[in-house]
Amino acid sequence: MTSRISGAGLSAVHGLKPDMKTFGKYLGGGVAFGAFGGRQDIMAVYDPRVKGSVAHSGTFNNNTFVTHCGYAGLTKVYTSEVAEAFTESGDDLLSRLNEVSKGTKLCFTGTGSVATSHFVAHGTRSIANALDVTEIEELKDLFWFYLLENGFWVTRRGFYALVLETPQSELDRFVAVVHSFLTKYAALVQADAV
Repeated sequence: MTSRISGAGLSAVHGLKPDMKTFGKYLGGGVAFGAFGGRQDIMAVYDPRVKGSVAHSGTFNNNTFVTHCGYAGLTKVYTSEVAEAFTESGDDLLSRLNEVSKGTKLCFTGTGSVATSHFVAHGTRSIANALDVTEIEELKDLFWFYLLENGFWVTRRGFYALVLETPQSELDRFVAVVHSFLTKYAALVQADAV
């Protein structure tokens, strides 16, 4: 998921040079797709020209249609510039969501176009590890159903990944729906005193 954060993925944003990278279906233009790549010494074990190499079989291997979709997507649609603008838009949305949820048990974590909502008793704004907090599952369910009623689908656990063509008006409406949820259920979502 984080390969979509910039032209070279989240690793580049943090100055990392990973040994391996994986890429998901968004690169296949909506067609079943997955890819991986990495350092030459690691990838060399898959070189079919070398005797004793590791076979990498699969239903969609060597699918030239999907490969061309991915290439066209990265060179004509989801360019580095588009990825950076998309990430900025997602970061702006995340900031706005956290602003409207201040003082409540709801907070959002994520980066760029991928994020997750959390309901925690003290309304913490900093979650370094999701395993370090106990989430209020009943509020997550209530929030999920409320979003559904208002035309937004996120995963039941609260995760969302933005779609590139989502207009700003829909992002604005999402913030408004979150705000209306927090207003309607203020008695339930007010953060507990520390």
